[in-house]
Amino acid sequence: MVSILKDIPIENIKIVPCRVKGPKGIVKSFLISGDNRLILVDTGFSDADADIIIEAIEGLGRKHEDLKLCVLTHRHGDHTGGLKKLKKALKFQVMAHELDMSAIQKVTGYEVDHVLKGGETMPDCGGICVIHTPGHTAGSISLHIPSIKTLIAGDAIVSAGEHLVVSPGYLSEDPAQAETTVRKLIEMNLDLERILVGHGDDVYEGAKTNLARIFVAGRPA
Repeated sequence: MVSILKDIPIENIKIVPCRVKGPKGIVKSFLISGDNRLILVDTGFSDADADIIIEAIEGLGRKHEDLKLCVLTHRHGDHTGGLKKLKKALKFQVMAHELDMSAIQKVTGYEVDHVLKGGETMPDCGGICVIHTPGHTAGSISLHIPSIKTLIAGDAIVSAGEHLVVSPGYLSEDPAQAETTVRKLIEMNLDLERILVGHGDDVYEGAKTNLARIFVAGRPA
């Protein structure tokens, strides 16, 4: 899938393209400038992506020690593959959902320091809300930042040319649950201007309307 046809500045968020030269297209990580700390969302696919993330931290004019927390949206290797090298180079804690926690620990060799259930709120940026968005994996999560009307969706939603779709069934542990999750996101009626996805083009404008149209007849679901 094509990623980041646009690269428009977003308040407090830096998009970090990873797996740039790897298989199956780009996957994205995100750096959130929180309250006196940097928060990393996902770690890319490999050691090479860890290097890209470290360079992105430096590119923000921040110190390595500013990174205090890494939130993993789910257990898959293209989102956790850079964790080992990052943990060797930097000191930070890891946060993930309880249903993906054991798999993350098994694959990466590192403990999850903060275990999520969904419904938690981090204080940064006026509040970052954790939403449990299962289907792609049992412990998939998304992050809603109301102050900037932005959803970091992980792989609960992907896009093709800015047309949002549910995570494809062949990539999801539970395709029916993946669809139910997106319907619930629509029902939540979040005030959204942007949806940032792990794969595909990010939606910078009108995200709430775009999300609501996922299940409109004639569009992919």
